[in-house]
Amino acid sequence: MRTLVFDIGGEYGLFKKPYSPMSPVSYPLPPPPAVLGMLGALLGIGKDDYHRRLGWDRVRVAVALRAPLRTVRAALNLLQTKDGTDGYFRPRAGQNTHTQVPCVFLREPRFRLLVAGLDRLLADELAESLRDGYSRYTVTLGLANCPADLTWVGEWETEERAAGEHEVDTAVPLIDGVCVHYEDGRRYQRLRLPAVMDASRVVRRYQEIVLAEDGRPVRVTAPQGVLHHAGTDCLAFL
Repeated sequence: MRTLVFDIGGEYGLFKKPYSPMSPVSYPLPPPPAVLGMLGALLGIGKDDYHRRLGWDRVRVAVALRAPLRTVRAALNLLQTKDGTDGYFRPRAGQNTHTQVPCVFLREPRFRLLVAGLDRLLADELAESLRDGYSRYTVTLGLANCPADLTWVGEWETEERAAGEHEVDTAVPLIDGVCVHYEDGRRYQRLRLPAVMDASRVVRRYQEIVLAEDGRPVRVTAPQGVLHHAGTDCLAFL
């Protein structure tokens, strides 16, 4: 299976969890729907069309941490623009139009993204954009004020791994038959995130995953068809 591989990172990132609207908290990695948004930005596909164009129901995404997970708390100073500013977004005299929203950001995040299942022409265009180092729209790590740097890794063929015990470089989906071998002295996160979102922005499937905060591989026992091998990585699609 043809798989495009690239690394992405930046100074800060925030992939907001839906249950924290007033004090946003980030997922530890970009969920697959966020990765589709990044691909749409690279290819210049509008936000109302990229789900359909990319094929939300067939694209497969794997995400690996390439740096230890770190977070930092900071407040965003927001401006209330509905009725607290004039036509040039200048605060009206005598009105307090600013509000500070506390956020938990990812600090210096680095990820490896592996994408398979794209249409051939779109995959060719995406590979060319990544190789040449350009994108149609600005790619961000969640928020507009978290710009991302991208590094092309390569184009790999993905093959299934046999059932058994393996060290997995990516986040691991906790599905039937998967057993994680936790190691003493290491910190892990186990959480539920959106895995598949349709063109109407309705989440069709959530997935429980586990990952190691130090960014090192996770040792798991998995049945046939769950794990794949691509290049130097052992991966699991979410």
